[in-house]
Amino acid sequence: MMQWREHALVRQWRQIPGERRMTIAIALWALALVALWQLAWVPGQARLQQAEQALAREQALAAHLQRVSAGPARKQEAVQVLTPARLSERAQAAGVRIIGLEARAQQVDVSFEGSPAVMFAWLHALEREGGRVRDMQLQVMDDQLQARVSLELDEA
Repeated sequence: MMQWREHALVRQWRQIPGERRMTIAIALWALALVALWQLAWVPGQARLQQAEQALAREQALAAHLQRVSAGPARKQEAVQVLTPARLSERAQAAGVRIIGLEARAQQVDVSFEGSPAVMFAWLHALEREGGRVRDMQLQVMDDQLQARVSLELDEA
């Protein structure tokens, strides 16, 4: 029975005029190309778009992670040069009493006393503002803290 159908289809195909057969063949080839396009190219483009979006998300996440790991943004204030006079002014303003101050080339040795909380807050603020401590000696006397600190001076 299958031979009969093939034979009938082939016979009908040959009965169609040549010009019409060419038009049908071109239409079938065009339909095959559109089907190939739909099956191969369009899903590939969709996967490419998804990959580009995933890459953009990962890059945004990496940038956010880098900002977070860098720490909080710090204010960019005008940095004042550390001098013995400025050091004395800061200590007096913070409530720290300077006992001795000796300035040498690019270094100042400071002896001071005060309550431990005030002293540590002042030293912390001094380091945050760019003071570089070379050496520190601490001693507790009653409720007062005595300290001797060697600081690097900025070149002015």
